[in-house]
Amino acid sequence: MNIQTERVWREMWEQFGCKLKVEDGLVNSGKPGHTAEGSQVQEAHDGRATAAYYAIGMALGILEEEQSLQILQSLAELQFTDKLSPHYGAFRWYGEETRVNDSNAAFFILMPLVVLRLYMEEQVPVAHRELLDQMMDHGAAWFEHELKEPILYYSNKIVSDGALLLAISKIRNLPHHYQAGIAFFEQWTNYTHRRGWGWGENISLLYILIIMNALRISNVSLHEENAELKEKIGTIMNGLLDYVRFHDGYEFVPSIRSYNVQGKLQPISLMWRIAGIEMPSSIEAETGGELWYGLSYLLFEEELQLVTFSKLPLPRRRSERIMDSSHAHTWVGETGRIGSINRFPVIAGSYQWPTWGLAWQSYPVSLAVSGHQVSYLRWYAHDGERERIHPAAMQQAYLSPALFRESWYPDTQLRSVQQDQAVLVVRSMSRIHNEVDELADEWVVHRWTGELHTAAGSDGREWTILQYPQSAVLIAPLLGIAHGDLARQLPTLHSDVDGDTLRLRQVLYAGKLQMLQQPRLETGWAIYYADGISSLSEATALAARLRLEEASYRDGEVPRESYMEMRRATLFEGDTKLTELIVDPHKIESGEA
Repeated sequence: MNIQTERVWREMWEQFGCKLKVEDGLVNSGKPGHTAEGSQVQEAHDGRATAAYYAIGMALGILEEEQSLQILQSLAELQFTDKLSPHYGAFRWYGEETRVNDSNAAFFILMPLVVLRLYMEEQVPVAHRELLDQMMDHGAAWFEHELKEPILYYSNKIVSDGALLLAISKIRNLPHHYQAGIAFFEQWTNYTHRRGWGWGENISLLYILIIMNALRISNVSLHEENAELKEKIGTIMNGLLDYVRFHDGYEFVPSIRSYNVQGKLQPISLMWRIAGIEMPSSIEAETGGELWYGLSYLLFEEELQLVTFSKLPLPRRRSERIMDSSHAHTWVGETGRIGSINRFPVIAGSYQWPTWGLAWQSYPVSLAVSGHQVSYLRWYAHDGERERIHPAAMQQAYLSPALFRESWYPDTQLRSVQQDQAVLVVRSMSRIHNEVDELADEWVVHRWTGELHTAAGSDGREWTILQYPQSAVLIAPLLGIAHGDLARQLPTLHSDVDGDTLRLRQVLYAGKLQMLQQPRLETGWAIYYADGISSLSEATALAARLRLEEASYRDGEVPRESYMEMRRATLFEGDTKLTELIVDPHKIESGEA
């Protein structure tokens, strides 16, 4: 630990570490937990927070030996030690839990202890090592179990499990487990090179940091004879750093697994500085007031001493592969940036389930205006009792993340195309059989302070203009299929301002509570970011040059009902084709497109 890391850790301890309440060896979080069982109590006792409290307190020489041994014993009681249990080596996240509610608890609890042993073994009292060794040996069995049939598409979880298996194998000299860790990383690096990142955590600012932590631990734990694997992992880390630098301190547009429902323009993360970007921040903000996230200061202490970022050219664009043929497209201009994923969800089966899913925490089409906010597309449903939205805030959706109350869900899909600052999007729900009194697709703008206008395109299509001081956003609906329709029709785009939140809405159904039963619903959006247009007259003149051509047609190759017809949308500015989107509903439903 260098002088800078020690200074930061002492500041963390003084700001929030020493204020933590430890009861019976576990940190009282002062709030309910995030899991099904943990959420049932007013104040959950958190194993992850406790492990970080122990590791940093011991590293700084603050905790007394006897007091800290009690903490270790309490952590050990969270672990399943019955070798006949299917959860042998796993952890309960909270003291109040009776079962494994979150399989990631083992990584989050053991990671601070492993980092302490890897980097500062001399700070661990001899009297503590036997208990730590036991916890790590049990943990190695759990991680090997998780890696036998690894969930390769769940990057942050499985890479973290692999990292701790390697690290524990090094600390405890476990050759068999080490080889299991090597085999996993060979499999995972091959998968990532061949297919991509599974459901898309490589475009998540939060989860990139967790993945980077794990990859750093992995590389520190590898033996010299595994230099080739170490180089592969280093190449992957450099790719993640390059993607972070491209976004230069601004929220990723688009983003998968973000919790930025309020549309913060520049979310605070230590990842920016690890990538060499100097950002105004604070230790408490970078860690979220949690000691656990402070471990990254040690893992990346060399990088954090350097500011290597140089200003990138404008405008710029990037296409980042997520998985197979799914890519994130981003265009960055002088006053803002716009991004889209060409297909979402990027892998089948990941959109929504009763207890998990990526839809509630993903922003497949979003736009950031410098000095203002990130705005984005959002599904809205009201089931007669509560509002359900995708994306949504964690406290609203974590334990009930689906868009509908029923456990039967429609196949919800997005297809888009982007050329620079022009995006065309089609969103669909197939085989809906769900009860609502309202269903809509929305463009949501928080902290809205601009001017709202409409103007006609050269074809007569109405464009809504969101006028900012130095730019404008032009939005028009494409043909869609609302409830009760079987053929595509041009919808009305409704504007709704509630406080400082603006919603542009395509309403698919509004009325009495009823079960909607329909083979297909569709919405469509044309979005154009007009960088540098600072007056309504300029924006109106631009709208007058825009033209949308749409066609819905049968191809004669396969049978098609009207709602399954091919569709084409083309956006022109004058005689210049800006971009074109072609959608085949049959291919979407078969997973081909």
